[in-house]
Amino acid sequence: MTGSRDREFEEFVQAAWPRLRRAAYLLTHDTHDAEDVLQSALTRSYAHWHRVERDGAYSYVHRALVNAYIDSTRRRRAVPVADAPDRPGGTDHGGALEDRSELLDLLAPLSPRERSIIVWRYYLDTPEKEVADRLGIAPGTVRSTASRALARVRDAGAASTHPRGHDS
Repeated sequence: MTGSRDREFEEFVQAAWPRLRRAAYLLTHDTHDAEDVLQSALTRSYAHWHRVERDGAYSYVHRALVNAYIDSTRRRRAVPVADAPDRPGGTDHGGALEDRSELLDLLAPLSPRERSIIVWRYYLDTPEKEVADRLGIAPGTVRSTASRALARVRDAGAASTHPRGHDS
């Protein structure tokens, strides 16, 4: 039985790894931290894999990922964000690296909670109620936090498109 459980988990990880790693990177803004947080989430998930329903496996690991990220920020109260975050190597396919860099720059000023909510809601496409349940907060808190965070992201995006040093 353990052999089939191990195989199922390995197959899941192979299929889900790219998207989970991108989500971890969006949360942490650092390649090494993303891998650490993802490994922590996968370790926790593997320990409870016998209880995880296969249809909900992806959602279960997403929750573990966000929880691992939140735990890591609690351990390190001050989370420095580098001027130029580590980027995985590889070929840029149609500006993907530039898009990722811009997205990371926009998410950088957000708090860990805001970043978690934005990544859950809009990158992982998780319903508001599910985000609230998984983070242990009210749906209204998810709504208001997402709204404020998106306003900050929009303001940062608008500021970056206007040339500096010119008076209107």
